[in-house]
Amino acid sequence: MKLSKKFSVVLIAIFVLQNCTIPESRKQYCPESGCFLEKRENPNERYSEEGDKLDDNGQLESLEVLDEFPYPPKSPSFIKEGEVPRPKKIFSSQGSENVEVRRLGEIYWIYIEALPSKSWPLIKDFLEESEYVLVNDDPTTGKITAEKTGQLFLTLEHGIKNNSSEIYLLDKDNNSLDLDYFEQLASYISENLPGYEGNSIAAQGLNLNKKARIVYVQKEIGIEFRLPFDRTWSALSRAVEKADLKIADRNRDLKYIQVKLDDEEPGFFRSFFPSQQTDEVEADYELIFTESMGNTILEFKKLSDIDVSVDELVDIINESLS
Repeated sequence: MKLSKKFSVVLIAIFVLQNCTIPESRKQYCPESGCFLEKRENPNERYSEEGDKLDDNGQLESLEVLDEFPYPPKSPSFIKEGEVPRPKKIFSSQGSENVEVRRLGEIYWIYIEALPSKSWPLIKDFLEESEYVLVNDDPTTGKITAEKTGQLFLTLEHGIKNNSSEIYLLDKDNNSLDLDYFEQLASYISENLPGYEGNSIAAQGLNLNKKARIVYVQKEIGIEFRLPFDRTWSALSRAVEKADLKIADRNRDLKYIQVKLDDEEPGFFRSFFPSQQTDEVEADYELIFTESMGNTILEFKKLSDIDVSVDELVDIINESLS
């Protein structure tokens, strides 16, 4: 009987010990004053070797706060002192921005449907891959001087249209380089621009230097172009045609273009007697060009009672500008 009682006591002791083992979610902590158990809600919680307590944010109070996303990345392999490194290229097969080589007289330029801050690193990549030696490059002014068989002077500017860029390639005499240079650079940008997510922080100031802005002339809305008259005339002529506006009359020497807007709801007599319509196009608006200190001001003069405001016409033209 006594042996049976002793055996029962032993079994109970073993059972208690098995059920009182320290779970993994509890950790023994032994400072100099003695050991005790510290309960952890999360088994993956971190403790310092000294047993520092965690604050409310789950960080050790004794840890130094570090920048998790330093810019630029601290990699000595490509960082040069005083320069912002080129953004990393990330390509995808979706989408395609328009890239064109354009000409006005003897002047060539590359038109890109992308902001200058996005175009700048692509230009730098092209020059380096083409083994040009960069003599000078300033992303704040958009100017690059490079050498290979001869000197090349490149200028990057914001285009007339929103979110666009223009690239000019000149020789030492300030003349446009041969067309081949423009086609090579345009081809490279056209191939690499779709899906490209790089962006130069240093060149973001160029994004603000737009060549067209809304102004008020004698309390009437107008557009100021930071361009000479010849370039403005060419751009506006192209925009009018692209917007499918009918040109009633234009005179480059007198600096005006008269346009006819399509009536969405033709008048009663015009629709009732269509056979009486003539080929004569009556103008609804006159676009007047004025040169001012190297810039060109475009004003709008209403010539009919058409129900299209100046603001609406400006929006139509702005959408077609490039």
